Amino acid sequence: MNRFKLNVAQVFLVLGMVSVLLTSCGTGTGLSGAAGVSPLDSGANAKKKYPTASAPTSTPPPPATGHIVFVSAQSGRKKLYLMNADGSDIRQLTTGDSEEESPQWSPDGKLIAYASTVAHNTDIYVMDPAANVVKRITTEPARDSSPTWSPDGRQIAFESFQTGALQIYVVNLDGSGLTRLTDDPAGDTNPAWSPTGNSIVFMSSRESVNSALYLISSDGSGLMRLTNEAHPDSDPVWSPDGSLIAFRSFTSPSIANICAVNRDGSNFHCLTDSQWINGVPAWSPDGTQIAVRSERGGISGVDLISVKDSALKSLAVNLNIKGDPIWSPDGTRLVFEACPVSGQNQACANNTGMELYEMVLSTREVDQLTNTSSYNGQPDWTAH
Repeated sequence: MNRFKLNVAQVFLVLGMVSVLLTSCGTGTGLSGAAGVSPLDSGANAKKKYPTASAPTSTPPPPATGHIVFVSAQSGRKKLYLMNADGSDIRQLTTGDSEEESPQWSPDGKLIAYASTVAHNTDIYVMDPAANVVKRITTEPARDSSPTWSPDGRQIAFESFQTGALQIYVVNLDGSGLTRLTDDPAGDTNPAWSPTGNSIVFMSSRESVNSALYLISSDGSGLMRLTNEAHPDSDPVWSPDGSLIAFRSFTSPSIANICAVNRDGSNFHCLTDSQWINGVPAWSPDGTQIAVRSERGGISGVDLISVKDSALKSLAVNLNIKGDPIWSPDGTRLVFEACPVSGQNQACANNTGMELYEMVLSTREVDQLTNTSSYNGQPDWTAH
């Protein structure tokens, strides 16, 4: 769920231009470390309470459980780290001169798929953090990125520049069976696998200068266009039951609303009517709410949107949220990357000084999970 996303400029200017897409590629040198399991010192691990603008509303839920994988630049390069859901026991998972991004837990919570850049080439890797074992899944000289697991955990869909334009591919977990699903010079990006495993939704500007959402079967057949707006639609995310696809609809470069459509393209409707940019939608585990980063007032916060009636609840916190929120598996918490509003400096604006925070939804209590004065982001949470 926590994959590399396109920014507003890319949505409007890049989707049909291969040369610009190339500039989004990460670079780095060296090898992807298999498992440098090195705990951080206790000072960097210290969990901090952070004040919020809302008083507690009910009894807090049980303590957070599970594990969070995330990307941190505390070593000087973006590497993968793992921690308990309460921010304790942080340890580094990858080492060397590579740069990692887009970690995502497998459906059973045992493996982590991610993209790693080695010597200016980005490929898909899979790690077993318990066994400290890493397997390289793709070996093409082109950039492979944005991995997403099939629901059964046997395949990974991803974006690749193998043809000179980003296309959607799938590959088996052992690296065999590499298959290209799409083939269009305009480029196809942001694949998201349906909960049933038989379809993949993605975004493309293949029929228009504006990006639209498309659906394709996991075997590459049955391509269907889902949206037909006069403006870009991007970042599709499936509801847990597979009946709806939520996404961002850009009516202007400064306005992005959260909309939804049925998997057959019917019932297009918007859940927000904002005059600002909303981030990538995140479905609650029970499918009743969507959490979204909101740039209302110039300082990003988090909004909860009711899927049933579009009722919106703003979760006011004294933080400038920089990344899209991720739900805990039990639906009681959100984790996100953010900077303090007061005392914000240029270093934070340049993607350093970003820390991970956790919000308990019932009480609005926010805890600071990392404290490294570097970039920390792209979290993904597993119950295991």
